[in-house]
Amino acid sequence: MSSDRPTDPLSAGPGRTEGPAPESERRLFHLKTLFEAATELSDLTDTGSTLRRFLPVVMGPLGLTFGLGIVVGPDRVEVESLGLMPDDRKRCELAGVGLADRFFQDEPQTAPPPRPTMLTGPHLASDPSLPAGTSAVVAMRLDCDSRGLLILGPRLTKTPYSQDEIELIQGLTDILSTALKRACADERVQTLNASLSENNACLTQALGRMEQARDELDRQAFRLRTLYETSLELSSLNDPKAILDAFLLTLMGTFGFSRGWIGLHGPRAGQVDTAYRGPDPDEAEAVASDKGREKILARFVELKDRMPRANQTELLDDRKAVAALPARADTAVLFSLDQEWHGAIGLAEPLPDQGLHPQGVQFLRSLLGIFIVTLGNAWHGRQVRELNTALTVRNAELQATLDALTRAREEVTVQTEARERIVGLVRGEVARAWRASWLDAWVMILAGVVLGVLFNSASPGGIELVPKSLFAPPPALVAAHEARRMAEAGQAVLIDARPADFHRQEAIPGSVNLPKDLFDFVYSMKLASLDPETPLLVYGRTISRHYDADVARELELLGHQSVMVLKGGLQAWKRAGYEVTR
Repeated sequence: MSSDRPTDPLSAGPGRTEGPAPESERRLFHLKTLFEAATELSDLTDTGSTLRRFLPVVMGPLGLTFGLGIVVGPDRVEVESLGLMPDDRKRCELAGVGLADRFFQDEPQTAPPPRPTMLTGPHLASDPSLPAGTSAVVAMRLDCDSRGLLILGPRLTKTPYSQDEIELIQGLTDILSTALKRACADERVQTLNASLSENNACLTQALGRMEQARDELDRQAFRLRTLYETSLELSSLNDPKAILDAFLLTLMGTFGFSRGWIGLHGPRAGQVDTAYRGPDPDEAEAVASDKGREKILARFVELKDRMPRANQTELLDDRKAVAALPARADTAVLFSLDQEWHGAIGLAEPLPDQGLHPQGVQFLRSLLGIFIVTLGNAWHGRQVRELNTALTVRNAELQATLDALTRAREEVTVQTEARERIVGLVRGEVARAWRASWLDAWVMILAGVVLGVLFNSASPGGIELVPKSLFAPPPALVAAHEARRMAEAGQAVLIDARPADFHRQEAIPGSVNLPKDLFDFVYSMKLASLDPETPLLVYGRTISRHYDADVARELELLGHQSVMVLKGGLQAWKRAGYEVTR
């Protein structure tokens, strides 16, 4: 109770006068007590403060030795006491819920809060569940879930309560019940407010998480759509160069770069495919050059164990390695199609608030996975097309060879058939010849003779079928001994008419070899200047040829008047024992 309040005649209580207080003063005192209790409890908003303020208010006017207030809720037990021994207070705190259930167990939970119920009597003083000397117990239903219990001790005067005092306690507990209901309501409101605040905070956090989830879903949807469209676009291309151009534009558009390049180099210099988007043409030439190829391959060597294998990519995280590439790059990736074809991707000059953020690295790897698969398929497809082209050329050459062989075979077949036909004809003729009659043979011989005679007569080198000497008059003969005498006397010239081979084998010494075949030539060389009257002695006769007669006749035709033939020829000369040369 407040200490600065004005005193009045009733402030000392009903027992301050020597005689019995008048009824009006007692009622005025009770009203004032009720007013002060209502004033004290009017601005309190919690049950603990309400109980602490109320206990002096109710104990002072009645002269009580102790007071105990208990409030039991669904999740709390609040105990306030004044003048109670510590052991009794602790016991009441331990038995708070059970003590309250004892006075409210039969009341339905959904009933409206009734007016406080007050129990008085001497039996309360000996109740073991209550503090010793308890004189009154007031039970209050605060709301559906909370209950209040007020336990009052004995009066200092040890006298029982009068009816006015019971009414006063009833009035005070009505005020206490109202204050506690309001406090419970305030606490409930505060609890609800706290819960609402917490729920609002949770709701705000949930909204934030929902926004984050929505943004993440938007990003994932964008990434999935980009992956789908990129896969669809790249899979429709068969040319590796077209795939490089399309993928470079996709990377620059997705991650917000204003400059980019891709270089793919083969095992030999000059085997390169490139794509470039940017303002500097020199960078494109640098990526495609042999020096650019060496710079890219050098980065592969630097990676060692992390070097990308066939159909793999590797994001370069070393700034020095990125700066050593053939063209400018803020983000760079190395990739390999197989053990011989290697390449690099460079992205530079990101737009404001763009570029490759850490959360975009996985998305970049997904795009690179699609790129390396489609590029590998297109690259192998190009190799297959080149092989098909080479095979087509070789097939055309092979077909031309087959056509030539077919024609040659047809010609051989025709020739073979012709040869067989000729052989057949020859065999037929031979067979027919073997079947010819003697008349056919004579006809053939006669025809051959006629043809031979005609050919011999028409040919300048033909032979004489009938020697002219056969019809000419026989030349004069001379014996061997006469011929030797005339030759040794120098009166005649010996002439050997045989061929030169016979003359070299053996001949009469001093004879001139004048064969019939070389007659004109030898005669002009050796005998043309000879006197026509000089006797000429000719020899040279064999069994089949009369060379001496033929040459003698030719000499006579040239005007020689004394031409004679050695009788018996060379044999007669040798039988006569004359000398011959060998």
